[in-house]
Amino acid sequence: MACWSVILLAFPNAARCSDWLKSPQPKYPNAALKNYTEGSVTLRILIGNDGSVRESRIIKGSGNSSLDTAAQEGVLKWKMKPSAIKETDFTKGREEVIEFRQQASIAARYPDRVAYFGSKTAAIGESEFSKLWIFAPFPSYPLEARALHQQGTVRIRLTIANDGTPQGIQLVQSSGYPLLDQCATRAVALWRAHKQYAGRQTVVPITYVVGRRRF
Repeated sequence: MACWSVILLAFPNAARCSDWLKSPQPKYPNAALKNYTEGSVTLRILIGNDGSVRESRIIKGSGNSSLDTAAQEGVLKWKMKPSAIKETDFTKGREEVIEFRQQASIAARYPDRVAYFGSKTAAIGESEFSKLWIFAPFPSYPLEARALHQQGTVRIRLTIANDGTPQGIQLVQSSGYPLLDQCATRAVALWRAHKQYAGRQTVVPITYVVGRRRF
């Protein structure tokens, strides 16, 4: 059983390492994002006299050329604190690992509702969710269901396939309202998990709540 749940609340009315002065995360290539490609790149970085990165060499690639190139070019924008520079940084350089890992959003705010992944212990829920899912769009909460104050929890069982997609999707608990059940099931079918969790079975709880606007 998952330790996190999807919660939809509707309203009826309506610095990397301290050694671095700057070290922006290299840009994630668009093609890699679209294909849910992830990986890590190990680089050897040589520093110039002013602390800027003058050269970066790939020691271990990610297995994807676009990620390798993005990492190698991205670190050229970094600059080290003068106090952190060592003599070896000019000659041998130092190793840095660049991680390219996608994570699904854990919260979203819409004009008429908010949605988030919550748990009894928020830190555990966010950690578990981010570790498992790359892409997880929130289910919709239809206007007609909100107008009728339809609420409830839907539980969906699924198995993560080799490509990260949900397979064998089953409704194991109904909210009591077919429309909410359909919205939840359709959304979960679009989710994508990290591929290392292929074969894992889990139950996704999705709770629909009609509440008062607080912001």
